[in-house]
Amino acid sequence: MRSIFGGLTPGGSMHHYIPSANHPYSLCLRLVGPRLQSFLIHWLRPGAEEVTGYPAYFDHCTPHKMERLCERSGFDRINITPFYGASDYFAFFVPAWALVALFDRLCGFLRLRWFCSGFVLSAYRPYGDRGLEVGVNSFSGGGLPSASTTCKY
Repeated sequence: MRSIFGGLTPGGSMHHYIPSANHPYSLCLRLVGPRLQSFLIHWLRPGAEEVTGYPAYFDHCTPHKMERLCERSGFDRINITPFYGASDYFAFFVPAWALVALFDRLCGFLRLRWFCSGFVLSAYRPYGDRGLEVGVNSFSGGGLPSASTTCKY
């Protein structure tokens, strides 16, 4: 996180989609492990092998932990937008799909960020901050969105 902070000019922003560690899908991934995950995806979700099945790490992948990590790294104006909707991963088994869809709806209604399926993290490097002065990249002023497929910091 400090490397991202150092790469931004003052006023620059970062935006990431991060899968949440506490959603049932994430818990299932950690239970089965990457090898069994690849095997199961091939049989339960044919055709999805190209877009899913990568090894996933969930270190700091909760809204609260990411917010704290950003604060400790020097970011300000930290905004977290949770999303509740990963039931399609369970479409191969309708009862599981229905339970996860109901779970997502309930957590969204109650605004339980702890159980969101993922979240968008936006944070800014403060103006007038010399920070780490690691360097300046050409994207730092506009804050281009970036996708995060794994979350290991």
